[in-house]
Amino acid sequence: MSATEPNVQLLQEGLDAFSRGDLAESLEMMHPDVEWHVVFRLPDLPLPKDVYRGREEVEALWKQFRSAWDEMTVQLEEVLHVDDERVVARARFRGRGAGSGIEIDRIVFYAFRIRDGMLAYCRAFDDEPSARADLALDDGA
Repeated sequence: MSATEPNVQLLQEGLDAFSRGDLAESLEMMHPDVEWHVVFRLPDLPLPKDVYRGREEVEALWKQFRSAWDEMTVQLEEVLHVDDERVVARARFRGRGAGSGIEIDRIVFYAFRIRDGMLAYCRAFDDEPSARADLALDDGA
């Protein structure tokens, strides 16, 4: 196993737990000082800020976010860059809105940072170049 494979495994397991609704398991994989950026806004879910810090804030965000969905999954589709501390990945977000029943199926590009074997940073983007730029990766990296 290469040194970067545990980072991919960490993210896969965390997204799987989140998609199952097991927030506790997913939060255990996060650094205590995790930084989670909210980029996509939903009209039915007004949020008071754009950046959530620490497991408690992320947990509160997730509970609020999940309450807006009857179903929601995030599936890792492709790892586009991985090194000892940074991962860029393409994922598919699927969900059905609570109440509205509106279905969402969209591709997002995540910029992740790993520290001490845990997720320390997460931010989603609409395109791969933006996710790479967020992690200070060159286009060919």
